[in-house]
Amino acid sequence: MEDDIDKLIEEIGEGKHGKPDMLEETLGEELYNKVIERQIEIFEDKTIEELVNDVIGKMYGNGEERVLKLGIMYNIVQNKVNEEFGYTKRRELNEKQIEILANRTIDGEFGNGMERKEKLGKDFKRVQNKVNEIKGEPRRYDLNLLSIEEYTNKLYTNEMNDDEVKNQIGEPLYHFIRNKVNEYNGNNERFKINKQCIDELAESTIMLEFSENEERKKKLGELYPFVQNKVNEKLGCPTRHDESKKPWYLSLE
Repeated sequence: MEDDIDKLIEEIGEGKHGKPDMLEETLGEELYNKVIERQIEIFEDKTIEELVNDVIGKMYGNGEERVLKLGIMYNIVQNKVNEEFGYTKRRELNEKQIEILANRTIDGEFGNGMERKEKLGKDFKRVQNKVNEIKGEPRRYDLNLLSIEEYTNKLYTNEMNDDEVKNQIGEPLYHFIRNKVNEYNGNNERFKINKQCIDELAESTIMLEFSENEERKKKLGELYPFVQNKVNEKLGCPTRHDESKKPWYLSLE
């Protein structure tokens, strides 16, 4: 049966079963799904980076030929090819393609932490949510929200006003963002930061909103030891940072 599917995949790549958007109708749902599952197995032997290099090297042809030969992997690989050449055009990944990237992530293809975030790019949040789902981890990105850094930049450049940010992200994190914007403007005024804000910043840190190491310290500023201690607490790490230099605007009661 596997040999039959492999032969069918070869014929699909040669265009013998019609155009890409007609394949499911032509093959029928059951056979089409078997083709997809077999394609996933076939391409497991190569990383996404290797597939991108193969595409650039014309191994899969162009246009519809490339779509047919790459099958379920096409959108994933073509998005990366476009990035390589500085094109902004992207194809939205479907749930199956996100699942493929999630399984590859779990297998270690994209590394950890900020390396993973950088390699997955705009698909990072969706893929990480799927990774967490597969691993039974309850943490999830809200795909409708911007990152804290994006909100900060939009407030700083007046692309969003205070009420818009506050309504979208909630008051505790809004206070942190407004404080950062005031900092950028050379304004010493500070909103009070409470325990809830520290907790939300810790969750955001765990979800890679604040990079790692020295960059994280820089972005969190005086709040770093308090946020990092909460992160360590959530992750079951015994390490604690010195909290003796508590900024006047922070209340942990």
